[in-house]
Amino acid sequence: MKTRITFACAACLLVFCTMPMYRTFAQAPAAQSAAPAKAGETIKIGMSIVTSDPTGTTQLQGARMAVEEINAAGGVLGKKLELIAVQNETRNYPKAQAFINSLISDGARFIITSGGSGMTMKAAEVTIPNKVMLITGSSSSPKISDLEDNDLVWRTVPSDAFQGRIAAVYMDSLKVRTAGLIYIDDPYGNELAKTFRETFEKRRGKILASAKIPDMTNFQNADFKPIVDQVFSQKPQLIYIVSRGEEGAKIINTAKPHFTATYKPQLLGCDANYNNDFLYGAEQSLIEGMQGFVYIHPQNYPNYQKFNKAFEEYQSKASNDASEMSATSLASLLGAVSTNSYGATVYDAIYSLAYAMLKAKSTVPTEVAKTMRLVANDNDGATLINVGEYAKAAAIIAKGGNINYDGASGTLDFNDTGDVTAGTYIIWKIKDGKFIESSTISFP
Repeated sequence: MKTRITFACAACLLVFCTMPMYRTFAQAPAAQSAAPAKAGETIKIGMSIVTSDPTGTTQLQGARMAVEEINAAGGVLGKKLELIAVQNETRNYPKAQAFINSLISDGARFIITSGGSGMTMKAAEVTIPNKVMLITGSSSSPKISDLEDNDLVWRTVPSDAFQGRIAAVYMDSLKVRTAGLIYIDDPYGNELAKTFRETFEKRRGKILASAKIPDMTNFQNADFKPIVDQVFSQKPQLIYIVSRGEEGAKIINTAKPHFTATYKPQLLGCDANYNNDFLYGAEQSLIEGMQGFVYIHPQNYPNYQKFNKAFEEYQSKASNDASEMSATSLASLLGAVSTNSYGATVYDAIYSLAYAMLKAKSTVPTEVAKTMRLVANDNDGATLINVGEYAKAAAIIAKGGNINYDGASGTLDFNDTGDVTAGTYIIWKIKDGKFIESSTISFP
């Protein structure tokens, strides 16, 4: 695998917004709900977010901005898009499936999911048999690629097959030869740990111990000591922790007795550790120097720069929604540009769907799925379409022409399983109690 390394860009501050063209089914009332449209007047796109995820609000904002831009430029097949959002406070799988069913009952035939790969996998159990198209801008488990989905599950974020491999190659470059794995027992954790293990061992690294974390909704009373003792007692050079924020912090704190004057392993984290729950929940002296990876948009990429300028202006509009203000404020404390990258992936999900509907001359999911690669991939004779060129693209498609949409998040070429084929990751490091972004690695 070929990689290239560049320096990451400077941090930015995220602010908040809310816009009108959506309806919300939530555990608490949401502000500024629009009046429902009459049946058949709009093309409904459902969206399921987890409000405790710092990127959840950003993804919702990216979807809203795309919907409003498309509607302002004439809509799709003579209709407006309508975004219907459901908000789950935590990664509650049964509730998530109930929300997905509510979106389908309300007429959504296209659904965007966030909140983790487990949430997307559970959503797919509902959407696939209902012949509903599902697309995610943040769920990265390789298991999603293996779904028997009749080409109805897509994503605009890279698979963790790449993150795991890049992590192993990077550690090998630092002359790390022994490692321990602690990972959550869900589609995200299992597959990320698997790809890391396979690549690390191929490069003559040795896994001394590994342990799974039970997949639970609440880790408040979890006892991680047996897991921690099993892995840390082998004293590997590296300990790779594939977890989310809350349990990751508890694992580190539980491991404190293993950190001594003669043994302090290099800690490696994942994209799901890259949040305030982890940063402020773990004892700072233990995580100082910890490194990890998180997806980010391509560097020095004009389409992202154009998107981000408009997106920051969009976000700066005032919000009266307390839950969005809280979630976005948490995201801003990261002091990182990577959060807006997930706004870009969902923005591209909406645009890809809109272009595919135009190409298919249909809003039937099975027909739209057939044209996703036709509008996104670099096919012979296709006209390149950049961010902000919806009217141009619609005119070309109306005349029978082909387009190649290069999105805000990247080139968006989809492979046979509906995955994007390129991506970029930040190498993050914890220094003085903060995440810093020192460099990036891109593939292919």
